[in-house]
Amino acid sequence: MRLGIIVNPIAGMGGSVGLKGTDGDALTIARKMGAVPNSADKASRALSRVDLSSVDVVSPPDGMGSEILTSMGVRHEILPLELGGSGQDTIEAVTAMGDVDLLIFCGGDGTARDILDAAPGLTVLGIPAGVKMHSGVFAATPEAAGDMLKAFLEGSTDLDMAEVMDIDEDAFRSGILKVELHGYMRSLTDAALMPGSKGPSDVSDQDQREDIGESVVTSMRPGVLYLIGPGTTAKACMDVLGLEHSILGVDAVRDRRLVASDISSEEIIRILEASEETCIVLGVIGGQGFILGRGNQQFTPDILRRVGVDNMIVLCTPSKLSRLKALRVDSGDPNLDDELRGMRRAVIGYGRERIVKVV
Repeated sequence: MRLGIIVNPIAGMGGSVGLKGTDGDALTIARKMGAVPNSADKASRALSRVDLSSVDVVSPPDGMGSEILTSMGVRHEILPLELGGSGQDTIEAVTAMGDVDLLIFCGGDGTARDILDAAPGLTVLGIPAGVKMHSGVFAATPEAAGDMLKAFLEGSTDLDMAEVMDIDEDAFRSGILKVELHGYMRSLTDAALMPGSKGPSDVSDQDQREDIGESVVTSMRPGVLYLIGPGTTAKACMDVLGLEHSILGVDAVRDRRLVASDISSEEIIRILEASEETCIVLGVIGGQGFILGRGNQQFTPDILRRVGVDNMIVLCTPSKLSRLKALRVDSGDPNLDDELRGMRRAVIGYGRERIVKVV
């Protein structure tokens, strides 16, 4: 068995600072705003769940894989390349490693797209580390990726073709979501551990979203800070309030007035320090079921703990909920994820709630 392991060292850096990605100039901006890499930690969380001593492992040098494997004591072949972590570097690494039984990569949709361009015939497994992962090749969490890899090595997984999708980040940062299907790659399948690709928003859900928005706004309490997350359902609250909103960012509202718009995690913390009580309003990603960890990384584990797991308001239209077996979390902190899992309430209409399972 020969495994390839690639880590995108800059994946997801734009999330906490509200940049929606790290393509182009966004990486430089993210670093100036204090963003720090987190893909190495996520790769380690996944790979630490698997015994790799009986397989051959090949990886790019330094932060693109070898550094992590060395720290974990995993014997591996280092590709003789000089790389820095760009998309072109990913393509060069995939090309250089040649045939592998499985390529495990840690990154986001852009990394998946680079691998598709380099070697579309590979079997892949994605460790989620990007800002928003629309493609179907990613496990639900780093831990789920580790469990999928373990099952693969034991010969107990199925394979199928999965979508590789990516967004136009420049348009995304301007509040316009343009998602394009770039192709398919063979990946591992599991209904519980591999959530699949993101589904599109259904225009017919509009009335349901409006009812949910009315319900949330009616229940808003004086003096409480409400942090409204990304997505069309959460932003229905802003429409009811008649406030401008950043549909792909986080907005802050108190006493039905806009406090701040499209804020980063650092800005959220400053606002929290001046607030006695806060609630976070979360939408659900269709097709995948994530309420945390996809497109709303501004809500860092530290912020989520400050607000409290019981002060999160989950919104989901009945039609979207009917297509999901459960909701998912990937906050970046496995212990916090454990606290968030279980049965939780979701607002599904005006004055209507449903008990849903979070996994």
